[in-house]
Amino acid sequence: MDKRFKVKRFLFETRRGEPILRFMLTDSLIPMLEPNQFIEMKSVNKLASGRVNAVKLSVYFNYLHEYERIEYDAANNKNVQRFLSFLIYGDCNDLKIIHPEDSICYSTLQGYISVITEFYKWLDRNYETKMFFYTESQRKSHSYFYGQIYSCNYQYIVKRLLPDVKGRRLYIKWYDESDKEKLCSNFYTLRDEAVFRLTLEGFRIDEVISMKLLNYNPIDRLIQPSRSKLRQSATDGHENRLRTIRISEETADAIDKYIYEERIIAENKSGVTSDWIFINLRAGKNFGMPLAYHNYLAILKGCAKRAGMDAAMIRTHSGRSTKVMDMLEEGAADSAKRKSKLQIMLHFGWRNIDAIQPYMNYNSEIMANAAYSRHSETGEKHD
Repeated sequence: MDKRFKVKRFLFETRRGEPILRFMLTDSLIPMLEPNQFIEMKSVNKLASGRVNAVKLSVYFNYLHEYERIEYDAANNKNVQRFLSFLIYGDCNDLKIIHPEDSICYSTLQGYISVITEFYKWLDRNYETKMFFYTESQRKSHSYFYGQIYSCNYQYIVKRLLPDVKGRRLYIKWYDESDKEKLCSNFYTLRDEAVFRLTLEGFRIDEVISMKLLNYNPIDRLIQPSRSKLRQSATDGHENRLRTIRISEETADAIDKYIYEERIIAENKSGVTSDWIFINLRAGKNFGMPLAYHNYLAILKGCAKRAGMDAAMIRTHSGRSTKVMDMLEEGAADSAKRKSKLQIMLHFGWRNIDAIQPYMNYNSEIMANAAYSRHSETGEKHD
């Protein structure tokens, strides 16, 4: 069934005449005024935050439309309570319950509560709402859950409502050399291989698909994204904090072949002149337009399946994790190639070296052997 509320991307022009991307919530494809004012507030510092809020509100609005038969500005606390139950259990009245493998996790449910809470508080301050907001002192004297999701401390409610959360999803987090070779040899296009190789250089997928021709220097093999984590690059003399990376010969070769063999043909046939490096190559409504994240994720999973890998365990971020460990293991094996903390931070676009923790493979044999060797050498010196 086609949903009434959807999130769409819009390209606006600022007062300076610069293009700027925004995600907006639409009602039958028409942008909504009040919700998008809230989403714009969330998008100012980080575009990804605006998108997350828009997506969660679209799910909530569609629930109200399909199951409660009301609009968001007429909803009350009980409507929200039933929405949360719907996310956890499914439609129990119609016996369309949630499969255990598709059960919602605690953090996702908490995210919905946070977005809905902030939206209605914003709406209450700027317009009006039927929601009742309890203070901390009031919360203790009222019955379980009714209206309390709008108090400051609602986590205990989620824990009681969702006692058995789904475990963390398993992914292939680091590729070995065999995985890299299998994936690179099973893409249908040079474009898709080039995108994958750029993730192996340590770029996020959004950074890769944001790259423009003017950001790429094929002679020196230097490349830079035009945005990072959906943040736009700086313009008009302001400092540009987006990093420039020198890529490997294999990656540069893949990009060059794609540009001069596939991209130029697609651009000529589509008639669309684009600044983006990676564009859609197949004829259709998006022919010649920038490659989208979801399209590439499907492409990567299809490639993994052809390579004999479990497509369900494939994600776009594993190339970046792999680069982290490749760099650390290379430095552990050869001290001459060891990177300083500052070099690592600059390469991955981090402001703090602690950001490396989620990417670490603590079961790396190379790192373990290197640590043992250093310890042994130190012990011998003391002897």
